[in-house]
Amino acid sequence: MIRKVFSQFFNGVFLITKEHNMPVTVILGTQWGDEGKGKGADFLAENADIVARFQGGPNAGHTIIIDGQKTVLHQVPSGILQPRPLCILGGGMVINPITLCQEIAALDKQGVQNIRGRLHIARNAHLILPLHRDRDARMEKSHAIGTTGRGIGPAYTDKISRLGFRAGDILSPLFKQKTRLRVDDYLKSIDEKEDALVLAEFFSACEDLRPFVSDTVDLIHSALADNKLVLAEGAQGTLLDIDHGTYPFVTSSNTTIGGACTGLGIPARAITRVIGIIKAYTTRVGNGPFPTELLDETGALLQKRGDERGATTGRDRRCGWLDLPAIKYAVKVNGLTEAWLTKLDILDTLSEIQVCTEYFADGFCAKASGVINCLETVTPSYVTVQGWEQEIRGTHKFEDLPQAAQNYVRFIEQRIGVPITQVGTGPDRTDNINR
Repeated sequence: MIRKVFSQFFNGVFLITKEHNMPVTVILGTQWGDEGKGKGADFLAENADIVARFQGGPNAGHTIIIDGQKTVLHQVPSGILQPRPLCILGGGMVINPITLCQEIAALDKQGVQNIRGRLHIARNAHLILPLHRDRDARMEKSHAIGTTGRGIGPAYTDKISRLGFRAGDILSPLFKQKTRLRVDDYLKSIDEKEDALVLAEFFSACEDLRPFVSDTVDLIHSALADNKLVLAEGAQGTLLDIDHGTYPFVTSSNTTIGGACTGLGIPARAITRVIGIIKAYTTRVGNGPFPTELLDETGALLQKRGDERGATTGRDRRCGWLDLPAIKYAVKVNGLTEAWLTKLDILDTLSEIQVCTEYFADGFCAKASGVINCLETVTPSYVTVQGWEQEIRGTHKFEDLPQAAQNYVRFIEQRIGVPITQVGTGPDRTDNINR
């Protein structure tokens, strides 16, 4: 890669500065999550120097299947299954030390190499305390929105209230004392007694994580200065973004492109490639509006064929037709440079496929950006496309797909306005078509 050298005049002194290409690729979801980002990140990680999660926490579940062996990652970046990249849990994340240690132990047992040499936790990433999970459960009982119950929302609430504990605090000799005071205050507020065993497990996990806590901002910027490839991996999807999603049925972080900058401490100009993952149909876990939801046998078929169960909670995912107005909204909000289509093979048995191409509200055509917080009021308008009714699993060349399957991909591509450069034809790491 070419580096440009140029001069600046500052306070009477000429400065010679290097301009770097700073190649950051961001991969994120365009729907309500569960689009297949883990598989995509694993694919890209083969050539990446750093793979960094930029938001969310153990409410995410990224499933990767290699030679039939399934690995579900919740906090560790998907690049960990490739031997090359460093993996970073970014400052925009909220981390559960107990479950993270369990995840690391499971990867160790699986034989993943050099985890302790490759895994880094940002000093400014916030910690999920046992009290956050308790508070999450209590809030869900009184105001159900379908959270995973993992303490994510309360941890982010404490972050914004400047009451949170961060990974860097683990290194302080006062960490245990301050944490106990915080827990005591919470227990008094709910008239409960301390669960000493849970807190002891929490402190033990934090102690085990001490060696992983790093200056990840410097780590990433040093890589960028050397023009190394950084992959920023998102969790959940665009429609769950706290600011731009279907509020209040959203997650507690920014799942869209801006979250990569704030969650990792990188400038916007560093991002050169933005890949949006699109599932060939639509799914949603938890409560909230879902315009194209199918409550019939077709929805049940998609659920069964797609094995649509939450990787984190095990809950069945609600299934429906592909929603192009929502995808076009994700393209706009994130500035996608390309898209990858996943799980095309799940549609193999259908003779006809419906695709939502427009929303109507109050009798008028409506853009998703104008109705994103009231999707329950819209009526979807559909176009029927021909199905292919034959198995495509494992197909590796686009021209080997049935003509109807090729047409479906091209139809989506034309409607969303960005190229679909990869098509998933099965669950395994190698079940892809590169176009």
